[in-house]
Amino acid sequence: MIFEDYFKIVLLVGAALTFLMAVFLWFYPRNFFANKVLGLLIFLWGFTVVTFVLQSNSFWLRFPHLLGISTCCVLLFFPLMYIYIKTYLYKDARKLKKYWMHLIPLLAFFAALSPFYFQSAATKIIMIEEGLPDWVDKVFDVSSIIIVLQGVFYSMRSIHILQHFQYFRKRRLTQVQLNAVKWLKQFVLINVFLWAVGVCGTILDILRIDIPFDVFKIYYLGLTILTIWMAYFTLKKPHLFSEGQSILYSSEIKEKKTETVNEVVDVKNKEDLKTLVNYMENSKPYLNNEMNLQHLVDGTGLTKHRISEVLNKELNKSFYDVLNEYRTKEAIKLMNEGIHKQQTLTSLAEKAGFNSKATFNRIFKKTTGKTPTEYIQGIE
Repeated sequence: MIFEDYFKIVLLVGAALTFLMAVFLWFYPRNFFANKVLGLLIFLWGFTVVTFVLQSNSFWLRFPHLLGISTCCVLLFFPLMYIYIKTYLYKDARKLKKYWMHLIPLLAFFAALSPFYFQSAATKIIMIEEGLPDWVDKVFDVSSIIIVLQGVFYSMRSIHILQHFQYFRKRRLTQVQLNAVKWLKQFVLINVFLWAVGVCGTILDILRIDIPFDVFKIYYLGLTILTIWMAYFTLKKPHLFSEGQSILYSSEIKEKKTETVNEVVDVKNKEDLKTLVNYMENSKPYLNNEMNLQHLVDGTGLTKHRISEVLNKELNKSFYDVLNEYRTKEAIKLMNEGIHKQQTLTSLAEKAGFNSKATFNRIFKKTTGKTPTEYIQGIE
């Protein structure tokens, strides 16, 4: 068995895995529209890989009605990628009637080849045996150019949507949601790379340039590897392929309205932050070395979730980061007042709210870059 046969076996095995992946995405979770779009896209990937492996003159003579079917699939690759991105991000984008215009290139291809498709099987076989008419070749060449243009248009649109979504919601995204956006960007970039490989093969075909190897073999091998990688990714990070709180499903709204909403959110965050700061600075609850988040809840009336959210979004710090900063500032104040000359560092640390000297030393060094002893030497 020669290398060419091994290569075809690899592609067919990959296609079989692709079909399994497509079925999985189609039915899990059942109500997540974006997964159904991705499942259809992956199914078309697998189908085009199979037709690429099996295509030959004898194959088309045996199945003349399938001529051009792989081109139909490829005409849907980038529209489906774009629809997947949009329906993943925006809940109100999950309506099929919104996307009929993306089928125009496919319908135009069918219409252009309709004189061939409406022929009987016997007539098609004769046309294939005697060589397809020039107009059929031109239809395929034009469709190849359209696919190239689709890659440019839909890739730019997909990247724009991701950047727009992340920019206008960056202060409201959790780390899991940021990871989801990162995954979508990787998905687009990999598709762009494969598109570039396919463009090379398309140009060579249109110009009828022969080279020692088939560029499309790289393209279809890339599709196979991409699908296998996605299958692994699905098992490793299933939350990115299931709808829930971890998935980005905000409704799509216009930029101006989004900006207004963000402004309102920012004002509310700043008001709540001011409440927190006033309580910390006036009541000084951090001097209690047993202070926890519940003390802050009791003192401000804000919920634990709200306190963590405000500190994270406005200061990019956790509750304990802020608590330790206040305690460190208090320790520095006591040192500047000379308390360390009258009491031990352990007592000073307890006055500042720390529950042990070891914790005090570690936090002080982390915050100021100096140990307490080094700081004292610097002020004396």
